[in-house]
Amino acid sequence: MLYLVQTFAAPLLLALAGGLAVGWVTSDREDQGPSPWAALAMTVFALMVVAAALNWLPGRPGLWLDTVVLFGAAYLLGCLVGAFARVFTDKAEEVADPLQPLAAAGQALAAGTAAVKAVAGSAAAASPPATASALAASEAMAQGSKPQGVVAPRSGKADELELIRGIGPQNEARLHALGIYHFDQIAAWTAKEAQWVGGYLAFPGRIEREDWIGQARVLAAGGTTAHADRVKRGEIASTPDGKPPAT
Repeated sequence: MLYLVQTFAAPLLLALAGGLAVGWVTSDREDQGPSPWAALAMTVFALMVVAAALNWLPGRPGLWLDTVVLFGAAYLLGCLVGAFARVFTDKAEEVADPLQPLAAAGQALAAGTAAVKAVAGSAAAASPPATASALAASEAMAQGSKPQGVVAPRSGKADELELIRGIGPQNEARLHALGIYHFDQIAAWTAKEAQWVGGYLAFPGRIEREDWIGQARVLAAGGTTAHADRVKRGEIASTPDGKPPAT
């Protein structure tokens, strides 16, 4: 047998390497046990080992049998080593894998906490001005009185309230929601009603500063203003809400 090992050293190494590869690949299969063909091959190989050990075949047939048994042993040894190596590697990965979701969860938690802090900081920074404006508007409405509106514009056509300096598309729509469609309605507002509407539009004191009531009286009487003429000529498409237009 030693003579055969020395003679076929290189082929035996190849058989061992082949067994390693096959053992590594096949050990990943979740089989319930050896297949019938594998069991038959193992039985035949065991009988061949017994026959070689007891010298049942003399002469050249016995030499051939010894050679086959030697190569088979090298191949099976490679299969066993490859299978054990694969199992050991899989176990190591199973131990390491649970740590990866924990690390990912920790990173997600840290990112979520940072995002919440950023949103909270932005909200805290924006809250004081918004709160002050809302308090001023609420106070103006509480001290004023809501003007009387109408259900629909007279003759089905509303006046172009944007001819009044300081009224833009948004303010015009909010005045319509109050039932204010005509210049003479604005011209008839009392100081308390102007104060209430200023709070309603979230611009307390703006109506008085821009003299909406005075402009409305001129327009309701059939007159015009410099701002109204500019709007009619198309020089001002619409008055921006939030700040008065330039005169």
